[in-house]
Amino acid sequence: MLVFLALIAIFFYYDRKNVERQSVLLLRKTKKGKAFLTNLGQRFPRLWWVYGTLAVVIGFYVSAYIFYWLLFMTMTSLTSEAAPGLALVLPSPTTETVAVPGVIGVPFWFWIITIFLLILVHEGSHGIMAARERVRIKTLGWGLLIAIPLAFVEPDEKQLQKEKPMKQLRVFAAGSFGNFVLAVISANILVFSITAFFIPSGVAYQGLMAGFPAEKANLTGTIVGMENYTIGSLGDLSSALDDIGPGRLIRIRTVVDIGSGSEERLFRLTTVEEPNATDSGKGFIGILGVSQDFGLRDGVASPELVYFFTGRSPDFFGLLFFLFLINLGVGAFNLLPLGPLDGGRMWRIVLDRLIPRHSKRVMNGLSWALLFVLLLNFAIALT
Repeated sequence: MLVFLALIAIFFYYDRKNVERQSVLLLRKTKKGKAFLTNLGQRFPRLWWVYGTLAVVIGFYVSAYIFYWLLFMTMTSLTSEAAPGLALVLPSPTTETVAVPGVIGVPFWFWIITIFLLILVHEGSHGIMAARERVRIKTLGWGLLIAIPLAFVEPDEKQLQKEKPMKQLRVFAAGSFGNFVLAVISANILVFSITAFFIPSGVAYQGLMAGFPAEKANLTGTIVGMENYTIGSLGDLSSALDDIGPGRLIRIRTVVDIGSGSEERLFRLTTVEEPNATDSGKGFIGILGVSQDFGLRDGVASPELVYFFTGRSPDFFGLLFFLFLINLGVGAFNLLPLGPLDGGRMWRIVLDRLIPRHSKRVMNGLSWALLFVLLLNFAIALT
């Protein structure tokens, strides 16, 4: 991570004559790539019209929904300790995802690659749509926000403001819609990859219930066997406990990851009846957060490459998961009706048409109120 940041710093230092500083922003503007975006945007006008119009419809729906969800989550957070809160997604020097109040630390390379593709798709969609609507692209380029990489496409704002409202809306909505498309593609590739490269290999769990057999036996690892039953899936576990029933001393086999390999462990415990269950004939051991675990199929040529994209287990996520999660989250956040965001600019266009005399005042009030809600939410998450 330090080497990467050092190389970025060296690059900007040697190119400093072409770098523009704006407060904590360092921007490198260029016209390279402008012809490509212009040609691409004007080559398939009907396709991009459908893309942009769909982006506007979905953009307003997501904007309204995320605003409602944010208010609901904030009210819930004020009345319930178990309510979720907002979190910043930042790079982490560790190899695993780290979650603390208000922050999710993503392994550095996953974060860098995800942010690069997110920005590329977001700004590229803006540029393509501007070209489709015959709005001149002045410059494009890249830069740094402190140490965070960024990119931008700068259309002619004066010309854009003179265009019809729907044309402006398509340009503003295209960026987040591009992120949603990338999120959907990433999720589908992830599902396909798991199906193609992995097979069910046991049952994982998040915790042990105090006072129950699994906790008393200090059960650890992924459950792969129970008595004479092979446990490869959630259905196998349920069927085994149905057949075994309560009050029986059983052996449970688990697999535990240790360094670069794994080892099998054996535990003995006595099943009990499930608390508050209507069917008392089923065994119960007291594990929480049960989930399906997967193992790599035999014969996969590059296991580490597969793990890099898909993740190694339900607790170790891969690049495709972060591409889905971050693109979805950033795309939705960008559509909030907050002044400088794309969502705020979209709502301002609508308000200018509906209440032209009061649109600026209404938009400013909404933006300040939303900013207060966001800060309150982060404050709740941190406490």
